[in-house]
Amino acid sequence: MDSVLGGIKEIQSILDDAKESIEGGLHLRLCNATLAAYEFAEAVKAAEDHSGGGDDDDGDGDEPSLDGEENQESDEEPERERTEDDMGLNELSELWEWQFDFGRPGAVRPLEDLIETILINDDEKRVCAAVRVLNRAVMISNPDDPADAERILQWKEELVEQRAIDACAIEPCAIEACAIEACAEILKGEREFECSDDDPCMYAALCDEILELFQRLGEGDALFRTKLRRNGALKAVEAYHATGGGHATKDVLDMLKRR
Repeated sequence: MDSVLGGIKEIQSILDDAKESIEGGLHLRLCNATLAAYEFAEAVKAAEDHSGGGDDDDGDGDEPSLDGEENQESDEEPERERTEDDMGLNELSELWEWQFDFGRPGAVRPLEDLIETILINDDEKRVCAAVRVLNRAVMISNPDDPADAERILQWKEELVEQRAIDACAIEPCAIEACAIEACAEILKGEREFECSDDDPCMYAALCDEILELFQRLGEGDALFRTKLRRNGALKAVEAYHATGGGHATKDVLDMLKRR
């Protein structure tokens, strides 16, 4: 299974090298598919490691023990309830998307939770899931529908709203920041993630989601493009583009530069 994981990493490396020649959203879809395969392979490997060498018995296997103690010791422990920590990116984002419910009143996971995750969470997977949920919600919205248009306008305002966040682990201290600024810091490589799966695909997937979110929020909205620039989006995309990252970085740059 280690060779399979290594092969998937090699595929991701090839995709990164060829991203400039892969147009549209194909690169992101390929990266997401590669990430899903990597997560599945990791899950299979973890299951194999957990099962151990169960096939190494050299006896007939059908001889009953004298006192039943061996059978009791071999009984599997009760299955632990699965949590969000056990989920891969795709499964987690699908769960949160259902909980977000397009931002409707009474949703299990309101917009505030997604923004807080983007601002302060140190788990790269969770931040990526939060950005993806917002990205998909904007994508499937209908700008010609008055309710959708009003909802997206509200989201935009909340994404650039400055919020006080606790920036110190030892002594209480707060700084003002907004979700767009946090996304810009990620693109510039200034955000440190302590909780990471050491997945080489995760950061690339996160940056691609941020770029697409910027594109969808700023397209056709000159006022919000100004707000994106004021909150560091243009400089961040320029910095990320200089590294050769992203499949649509040039398109996002051109959009952000439009007045």
